[in-house]
Amino acid sequence: MPTESQKSETSQAVFSVCATPDVASATAAATQSISGAEFVGEFQEYISGEKRPQFPSIINNADSVVALIDCDRNPEAALETMDRLRQIFQQRVSLVAIGSRTETEFLLRAMRVGCDEFLSKPLDRPTFIAALNRFQRARVSASQVQPGKGRVLSFFGVKGGVGTTTLAVHLAMHLVKKHRKKVLLIDYKHELGHIALHLGIKESAYYFDELVRNVDRLDTDLLESFVTRHPSGLEVIPSPDVVAAPREVPADAIARIMDELRRRYDFVLIDTSMQYTSTTHAMMSSSDQVVLISTPDVAALRDLIRRVEHYALIDGFTDKLNVVINRSTSDDAVSQQDIEKTIHFPVYLAVPNNYAELMRAINAGEPVAPAQRGTFSNSFQTWAFRLTSDGSQSIQAPEPVKKRSFLFGF
Repeated sequence: MPTESQKSETSQAVFSVCATPDVASATAAATQSISGAEFVGEFQEYISGEKRPQFPSIINNADSVVALIDCDRNPEAALETMDRLRQIFQQRVSLVAIGSRTETEFLLRAMRVGCDEFLSKPLDRPTFIAALNRFQRARVSASQVQPGKGRVLSFFGVKGGVGTTTLAVHLAMHLVKKHRKKVLLIDYKHELGHIALHLGIKESAYYFDELVRNVDRLDTDLLESFVTRHPSGLEVIPSPDVVAAPREVPADAIARIMDELRRRYDFVLIDTSMQYTSTTHAMMSSSDQVVLISTPDVAALRDLIRRVEHYALIDGFTDKLNVVINRSTSDDAVSQQDIEKTIHFPVYLAVPNNYAELMRAINAGEPVAPAQRGTFSNSFQTWAFRLTSDGSQSIQAPEPVKKRSFLFGF
C-alpha cells in the first residue's frame, strides 16, 4: 500500500490493485518514463463498500489518478473495484483493467462501470506509456476547454403523459429536415425511454450515462460508437430498453459532456426524467434552455404551478425556463392567459392537439413529417425558426373561448 511519506505534489498518481508481481513491476517501470507521473504503490485487496482503504495524501492531492486493476484473481470483485474507484474519485481517475479475459461481455461490463482502457497480459510497456500520456493530455485539454457554440435544450414533463418525448422528437426532426442543423437527441431516462420507439430504432449498445462515465476518454471515435443515426440525419443516444435502477452522475461530468457536445452539434435536445434529483439539477444547470411541458388539464397545471414556483427560487433558472403547453385547443377549460396569470410566467409556446395522428406515427415508428401541412407541424416550424433565428417573441395560440378559470384554488 502507498505510504504517507511520499511527496504529495504528484500531478498523476499511479497505483495498482491486486496486480501480480510482474504486472506491478512493469507498471512502476513504465510510470518512471512519464513526466509528472509517479507510481505510488500497490493495493493487495480489491476495493468494495466493505473494504475501502485509507487513501494516502499523495493520491488524494494528485491532479489525476490512474488505477491499474488486475482482473484475473476475481473478475467480479475487479468490476466492483472499478465502480467504487469511479465513485470515489469521479472524473479525476482513469481506470485501466488488465487480465487474460477478453470476452466481449466482460469488456462491455468493464466499460459500463467506467473502465478507460483494457490491456492483455503480459503488460506491454509502450502501450501502457501511451495510455498514461493520453490520460495526461485529456486532463490538460479538459482544463483548457472553451465553451462551444451549440445550444442544449432539456425537456421536462411536469408529470407523466404530457407528451414530452413527442415534442422533443418532432422539434429535433424539424431542426434537421427544415433547417439542416446537426442535432443530437438524447433519451436520458434510466430505463424504458420511448425515443427509440418514436423513431423506429431497434437497438443500441450504449447509453448516455455510460458516455458521461467515460468523459475523460471522450473523443470523436468514442462518441461515434455511442450515437445511432436515424435515416433523417438526426443523431440519437437512446435509453436502456430494460428495467434498471437509477444512478447518480457527477455534476461536473455532465457539465463537461455538455461543453463537448456544444462544440460538435448545433443543438443537443435531452428528454430527461421528471424526478428532480441532483443529476436533474446538473442537467438543467448545464442547459441553455429548460423546456417545461404541461397540458391544459387541471392535474398537469397544478404540477406546472408548483414546478415554476420551485425553479424561480434557483438562481439563473428563470432566464432559461420556457413553458410549453401541449395538446392545446380552443375548447380548453383554462385559457392560455389564465395559465400565465396563475403561474406568473409567460407561455413560450402552445402546441395544438394532434393525438390521433401522433398515435399512428408512434405505432409506425415514423414521426409526423416536417413537410406535412397543418397546425401541428406549423407550431414546430415556428419553434424551430425561433431557435435558429434566436427570436424572442412568444408564439400565441389561437384565442380560446373564454371560460372561468379554476386554477386559483391550487
